[in-house]
Amino acid sequence: MGLKVILAGHNVDRQALDLRLAGEREEEAGALSPETLSAAYARISRDPRSVDVLRAESRREVDRARRSNQSIIFDMGHASVAEHATFNLDVLGLSRLAVEALERHRLVSFTEKSQRYTRLEGEHVVPQELQGGPLEADFRARVEALGGLYQELARALTAAAEAQDGGGARGRAARRALESRANEDARYALPLCAEAQLGMTVNARSLELIIARLASHELAEARQLGLALHAAVARVAPSVIRYTQATAFSRDTGPALAAQAERLLPARVAAQSPGEPAVRLAGHSPEPDRAVATALLFAHGRAGLEECLAAARALDAAGLRALFAEVYGRMQPWDALPRAWEAVTFTYELVLSAAAYGQLKRHRMSTQLAQPYEPGLGRTIPESVRRAGLTGALERELGRCEELWERAARVSPAAAAYCLTNAHRRRVLVGLNGRALGHFARLRCDAEAQWDIRALAGQMVAAAQAVMPFAGAFYGGKDCVDALRVNAAGASVV
Repeated sequence: MGLKVILAGHNVDRQALDLRLAGEREEEAGALSPETLSAAYARISRDPRSVDVLRAESRREVDRARRSNQSIIFDMGHASVAEHATFNLDVLGLSRLAVEALERHRLVSFTEKSQRYTRLEGEHVVPQELQGGPLEADFRARVEALGGLYQELARALTAAAEAQDGGGARGRAARRALESRANEDARYALPLCAEAQLGMTVNARSLELIIARLASHELAEARQLGLALHAAVARVAPSVIRYTQATAFSRDTGPALAAQAERLLPARVAAQSPGEPAVRLAGHSPEPDRAVATALLFAHGRAGLEECLAAARALDAAGLRALFAEVYGRMQPWDALPRAWEAVTFTYELVLSAAAYGQLKRHRMSTQLAQPYEPGLGRTIPESVRRAGLTGALERELGRCEELWERAARVSPAAAAYCLTNAHRRRVLVGLNGRALGHFARLRCDAEAQWDIRALAGQMVAAAQAVMPFAGAFYGGKDCVDALRVNAAGASVV
């Protein structure tokens, strides 16, 4: 398909739409541009007129609105004004590897075509770094072989699931669920160059940052994506996105730090150490139960912090349980923990597959520092593949991918990852506050969560609960909230 970015929509002034629908002349209705909203809202703080009057003026005088945006956002430095302009963008033909470069950005909404619920047909990206070189033919051959194996695994796993189900799933919904499980595990054979599609919603300030960061990315595909994103919005909103070029900071800081790391660290450690856990709690706030209790007392009392801290320290186990029961006793699966849980943080070192990382990266309010994919960290093989006797076929193809990765790394270390698959692993350092960890557990410990990330989330929760048994007692999936409430807080509060 090739990379394509389409401007699917953007916010416009509702009154401009109403006037146009009513048949008003274009000059009266005004411009259908998100810039007019930014310009009008920028004037609120200093113009005595009402907001609707400011909006009407911006609609009618779009050139003046654009000049105002450029002056206020860029010359005066009030960049938050650009956040009033938002865009909906279709992104097609991007590799799964390059999706990671895009979805690392926080203040954006993404919905990605799932490899779990859809079966792919072999579309993939040939990285620019390998095109026309001696490895291109081998790369294409490997991708074709992986595509064939993926389809074989999907068919075999579906058949195995049907046999286990007693001759076939009954009903369309049951059949779809069965096929989704087969797709979910077959995808461990898919390469990171497989094409993806996604929809994104982003404000102009965040989009400008994304474009500028992509301009200095080590992957040519990511740099091309930045140009395509800019081209998609430049015509409708030229005044709210200006700084889109790579800077010395974004371009040179990473390579400089990599050189320092190479100098300061021992020789590259490729393999996972024997007995190295997939999840290691590397650090956490001191006395996390009492830290959350202190924050709860402060938020709902009238005493100073020192008095709240002293009161929390005076609580015994029963007192802590009773305090947290006031929260747990009323919570439903859709309720978020109070902000008091943000008073504690947890830092984890994870070793996880690309498939599991695809789930983890969606939790963008966490801090995630990901190392490159590393074949020495081993492979994640689904248990269903083992049961079906297909491990050998998958392992052979993964080995061939790793041989190609070694050769590609000598051409382009960054682009070599295109040769790897969803089964390959990387190390990630993850920092979450206690509230974000609770949200993560609700989604990823749930029975409907993908098994790979569910196992990882379960270990993360267990590690947190070991040091925070009371404030962490309600961590768990949406499906077990009632049981958690009984175990953690006793009888429900009415």
